[in-house]
Amino acid sequence: MDAIRDRSAASRSACIQPTIHRVVAPLVKAGGAAAGDVVMRCRAPIALTLAAGLYAPSSYAQTQDEQALALLRASSAQSAIITFCGKHFAIDGTTALRISQTARDVATKVLGPDRANAAFKDELARRYAEVKEVGEQQWCADQRDELSSGEVRIFRD
Repeated sequence: MDAIRDRSAASRSACIQPTIHRVVAPLVKAGGAAAGDVVMRCRAPIALTLAAGLYAPSSYAQTQDEQALALLRASSAQSAIITFCGKHFAIDGTTALRISQTARDVATKVLGPDRANAAFKDELARRYAEVKEVGEQQWCADQRDELSSGEVRIFRD
């Protein structure tokens, strides 16, 4: 959990899609069928996006715990987008929710339910404090800019 808090503001706001691609692949391979089933339950663009990441090599070696924590950061960002950004931009809440839940499901397979829930609770509190510090509209605009080039469109405008 301390690993989550030690991230710089710049790295915390890094684009979510590459994180999901880089992190899900080794987790699914290591987690076997159960972790793979989580990804396969997703539909349409989410399943394709995550599946494409299954064969992408990691840019650097990470432990499974670090990868799971990165997924929880991605999940908290999607949760914050759902909570705050719909007031300022048109968003695809269904897609954001699917990304968030899939990331949490895979992280839970690695960390276990108790540890994953505690880490997500801490991360979500940190994320919401970040949104408050930056300001809702600015934080959402930053996320919109960062996610504008990804295959999956969370922001519609």
